[in-house]
Amino acid sequence: MNHSKLSQVINDPRGPEEVLPSLAAEELANLLDALYQNLDTPAPDLGAQVWYELAVEESARRTASSGDEQSA
Repeated sequence: MNHSKLSQVINDPRGPEEVLPSLAAEELANLLDALYQNLDTPAPDLGAQVWYELAVEESARRTASSGDEQSA
């Protein structure tokens, strides 16, 4: 994901609470990677930290849900 696309996601007026659950697994993984890379720069985008934390939570939630389904 390039910086322009990442900026569009971070500035989406719907916010991470609505956007993240709507992403496919691969899209979420790509976003997490882009956010991590952005945070590893001297001047990360404003809001990137919040989006990263919420994306990690969404990923963990999906992993837990997947584990629950497999054990049923």
